[in-house]
Amino acid sequence: MQRRERAQASALHPRAELRSAGLPDWRLLAIGGALVVGLAIVAAVLLFSSGPNSNSGVQQPDDGGLHVAAGTTCRLPEAPCGPDPYSTIPAASGPHWDPSGVANWGVYASPQNESQLVHNLEHGGIVIWYDPAQVDTTGVQRLADYVDQQVASGISGRFKFILSPWDAAEPLPAPVVATAWRWMLQLQAADTAAIDEFARTHYQMSPEPNGGPAPPS
Repeated sequence: MQRRERAQASALHPRAELRSAGLPDWRLLAIGGALVVGLAIVAAVLLFSSGPNSNSGVQQPDDGGLHVAAGTTCRLPEAPCGPDPYSTIPAASGPHWDPSGVANWGVYASPQNESQLVHNLEHGGIVIWYDPAQVDTTGVQRLADYVDQQVASGISGRFKFILSPWDAAEPLPAPVVATAWRWMLQLQAADTAAIDEFARTHYQMSPEPNGGPAPPS
């Protein structure tokens, strides 16, 4: 009988301690559960916020920054730009027109010379190319409105944007391609929100970010 009474007292001892500490069993379980849920939320936030942003684009090889005469089209075999001067379509770095040939920022209705616009990339700008056969009038207008807004107002100090159709022999890898110096974002539609994220990441991240031309007056 004495052994049984001692065993019962021993089994009841932890509960007595909990009661004396003022923490009943259910409250301990609730605190533990809250801690577990809190840790799970923190882990989920870290997991999803630390992943790469798909709209940052893909970094491209460094094709250098050789200056060539204004008017040169470097993809032509006879051009003095070296063999295979660009490793990407469209170019995101590489040979480009000398300082006399930097293009004005803005929207172009006719295809511009790729070798000229590479210089605009070197000056920290964003060049958006689109395939006229794959982007409808509404999409082109959406892109044009976005670029016009950036160039005219310099939102957040950003005015270095160019929009041009593409007409080279080799097609674009996607209907719309945004480029910055050594970076490229391929899009299946005229997604200006994605382009804006890309621009915020790479704008002015180039060898000559202080280069012109200045914003339109």
